[in-house]
Parts: sequence; C-alpha cells; structure tokens
Amino acid sequence: MKKIFAVVMAVAFVFSVAGIAVAAEKAAAPAAAPAAAKSATAAEKSATAAEKSATSAEKSATEAKKSAKKAKSHQVTGTIEALDAAAGTFTVKGKKGNVDLKAGEKVKLGDFKVGDKVVVKHADGTASSVKAVKASKSAKKSAASAEKAEKSAASAEKSAASAEKSAADAKKAAPAPAPAAPPAKK
Repeated sequence: MKKIFAVVMAVAFVFSVAGIAVAAEKAAAPAAAPAAAKSATAAEKSATAAEKSATSAEKSATEAKKSAKKAKSHQVTGTIEALDAAAGTFTVKGKKGNVDLKAGEKVKLGDFKVGDKVVVKHADGTASSVKAVKASKSAKKSAASAEKAEKSAASAEKSAASAEKSAADAKKAAPAPAPAAPPAKK
C-alpha cells in the first residue's frame, strides 16, 4: 500500500513539474524562441517519464491486488465446538484457542458433527478444506485386539459347553455302582 502511494505521489510530482514547464514556456514564448524549444523538449521528457511512472504504478497496483487475493493460508487441527451447516459456519477449538470459520465453496459441513476431530485449512476466515482426523495407530491396534478378545471369549464359551456335554455323556455311559456288600459278622 505504501509503494502504491509513493508511486502515485511521484506521478503527481512529475505532472506538476511538467505543468510548471508548460506554463513557463507560454510566458517565455515571446521573449526567446530557443529557450522555448528547450523548455518544450524538457516538457516532453517529463511527460514521457510521467507515462512510465504511471505504467509502473498500474503494475504495482495489479500486483498488490493479486497478493491481497492470495491471503496466507493457515491450518488448524482440533475439535468442532459449534456447527451450523445451514448457515455454513462452524467453530474449531485448536491448541491456540477457538477459530470461527465460514465454509468455502467446496466444503460440505453435513458430513461432520460437534465433537468430531478435524484438520481445517483456511484463509481470511473461510475454510478451503475440512478433513476428519484419522484414528491413530494405537487406537486401531486396540480395536483389533478387542475384536480378537471377543472371538477368543466366544471360542472359550463353546469349549466350555462342549466339555459340559462330554461330562454329561460320560455319566450316562458309566456303569451303575454295585450295591454295597453287607458288613461281615465276627
């Protein structure tokens, strides 16, 4: 912004010098023709310099607009604290505090709910992407080990039922005990 202002001021200065030169030329025209020719040449040079300066100012202004459009992108990882899918707004609580954002054109908030862990890329308060945080390796391992434990418990239950059945079958197949012999007399 300062550069643009400086260029505009330089252009204004050049035009004012050129205007003074033209005014001096008109006043000195009857007095001396050679001086007028020099003054006209100087005015032409000033005008050319002013045109170059104006072109430079336009380029600077165009570059400034482009850089303003490309705001610095940020990324925040955190938990969705508030969500209004209809309005396209949400709040993410990250390490540095809460960030209030508006969903960009490509962002679909309907896939998320309050409490989801997300990674958000944003610039100037508008989110360009929102992605769910993938479960960590330890969480995946613990889920897999819990599944294995459930399978193992089910297998143990089947083994216990099978053992009980075998014991019942063995009792049925065993011969009945013989009657006890009467005690012997002395």
